[in-house]
Amino acid sequence: GKILGLVKEALDKANLKIEDIDLYVYTKGPGMAQPLSVGALVSRTLASLNQKPLVGVNHCIGHIEMGRLATGAQNPTILYVSGGNTQVIAYSQNRYRIFGETLDIAVGNCLDRFARIIGLSNDPSPGYNIEQMAKKSSKKYIELPYAVKGMDVSFSGILTFIEDLVKGTKKGLTKKQKSHMTPAAVEEAEAQLNQQ
Repeated sequence: GKILGLVKEALDKANLKIEDIDLYVYTKGPGMAQPLSVGALVSRTLASLNQKPLVGVNHCIGHIEMGRLATGAQNPTILYVSGGNTQVIAYSQNRYRIFGETLDIAVGNCLDRFARIIGLSNDPSPGYNIEQMAKKSSKKYIELPYAVKGMDVSFSGILTFIEDLVKGTKKGLTKKQKSHMTPAAVEEAEAQLNQQ
């Protein structure tokens, strides 16, 4: 149904036919299990039906390689931050090495969940709404937990602290209280990433 429709749409936009495909590539990780499984199944099926090679790739490395290609960087050290990943990665001698990463949840996931906890909209995006509210803040800073262990970071403490704070207010948070929390959450996340 929908997946095959997306494949057809992609081929149409690229002005290609299925016979023009030489190699099928799918994301084998990291990521959420269900979308990865669907991508792998569709790719395996199409590769098998069309008797073409199949290659599984790490999607984080794909993002990083695009950056290396665009910048010409030879042996970069990268802070890779996405909704599901937070890692310090270095490239040397045709290999990537992870020097540090989140011990629990990624910073993007942390900020998305933070926005949900304090009742910010997803429209146009939680991150954008956090940033806008932080800009309007009175700059009164709420101290949040900070957890850096060597090159690894932890963001779950920020969420637990905010959840406990919100539960402690019987009527919910005022707009002013939310505006005090947003710069604190952003600054704390940035501080942990800078410490890496």
